[in-house]
Amino acid sequence: MFHKIKTQTRRWKQKVRGAVFVEYLLLLTIIGIGAIAGLTTLRGALINELMDLANAINAINS
Repeated sequence: MFHKIKTQTRRWKQKVRGAVFVEYLLLLTIIGIGAIAGLTTLRGALINELMDLANAINAINS
């Protein structure tokens, strides 16, 4: 009787560990996608600011 309960408990713990792993994997995937999107937006804003700076320097030199 106790052996059967131990076996069922062990299986349940393995399933829970697998579910927690999948949750962490999904969380890291969402964070990764957000980081990539954020860095892409930052890159675009930085390029625009540098273009404005280049145009201002060009206007001073002209």
